Amino acid sequence: MTSQNQRLQINLNLSLELYKTIDNLSQQIHGDHADVFLKALALLEIAVEAKQQGKHLWIVDDNQNLDTEISGI
Repeated sequence: MTSQNQRLQINLNLSLELYKTIDNLSQQIHGDHADVFLKALALLEIAVEAKQQGKHLWIVDDNQNLDTEISGI
């Protein structure tokens, strides 16, 4: 039986550029590298589920105007 709070350690081989991106994001969200991965996976899960339901993922500005459509997921 596994607990939802249980964490497993994994090793990844990353390019220096990708590592720097993850490090930068962790600073911006005031979290650690694991937080970056958890949030990224949560966002990807939402996008995949939306696509399976025929929905789209968009970024809108403060006035709800379409700024960017996220595609290719």
